[in-house]
Amino acid sequence: MAAEQQHTIPAQLAALPSLPMVELWALWDQHFPRRPSHRNRNYVEWRLAYRIQELAYGALPKGGKSFTKQTIYKMLHNRMYLGDIVHKGQAFPGQHQAIITQAQWDAVHALIATDGIERRRETNDRRREPVLLRGLLFTPDGERLVPSYTVKKGKTYRYYSPIKHRRFGAWASQHGPLPAAPIEELVTQQIVAALSAPHIVQSVWDRIRTARPDLSEPEVVLPMRNLAGLWQQLFPAEQCRLAQLLIERVVIADGGLEIIWRDHGWQELAGELLPGSIGAELQEWEQQEVEA
Repeated sequence: MAAEQQHTIPAQLAALPSLPMVELWALWDQHFPRRPSHRNRNYVEWRLAYRIQELAYGALPKGGKSFTKQTIYKMLHNRMYLGDIVHKGQAFPGQHQAIITQAQWDAVHALIATDGIERRRETNDRRREPVLLRGLLFTPDGERLVPSYTVKKGKTYRYYSPIKHRRFGAWASQHGPLPAAPIEELVTQQIVAALSAPHIVQSVWDRIRTARPDLSEPEVVLPMRNLAGLWQQLFPAEQCRLAQLLIERVVIADGGLEIIWRDHGWQELAGELLPGSIGAELQEWEQQEVEA
């Protein structure tokens, strides 16, 4: 179990600020073929944090124009991939080599021919974009707010909308949609603050030391503080995973929002961060800080 905890994403990221440079370079050499020309520690930590998450979740999307439904539709109906050419609506064998088989073409078009709503539902279940507060956000009277978006002039605007809007229309709920970004920013600020908040850290430490008397306080506390400093470097998928782990629900109120934390979630996070890995380095680092 300790070996598994050692390799969790949060544990690896939380360890980076405490590692001596010689160990950072050793880790760099494991992931990259050459060292950078500018050897700034912040850059090295940031690049390693990105690489660790990239291996776990895949690279973040970069600039460029996203595929539209129309683009994908045209691709799926383009018989050139099958080795044909089309002239005046008729397909003829081409001189170029096919890159898909007839069986693949038939399977795709059999799927296209199925019910669109059912197919869309299955696709959404298989692939869901990471949304920080999915399933966590509620109105004061208990109505769940779900992710939604609209596109205007090519720009996407994200919201959290009452679930009754989605099911029955705007008339069905007394609440309106709320912009996603400001709410997520407030929740993020509270998560980061909580990772270093004395009362939360103390509570976690009190619970952990009962189950693990072999651990010292720095081995539990310092990785949590390190993770707070690294939050903005986390991939969206990891931020969402941690939010789901730590939060029971977020209630929107007139004066702001209230976060109800998951006590067991904080213990699970502390468990993920527990090293057989970085405990000695953290202790040594803290002692050096005190001596300095």
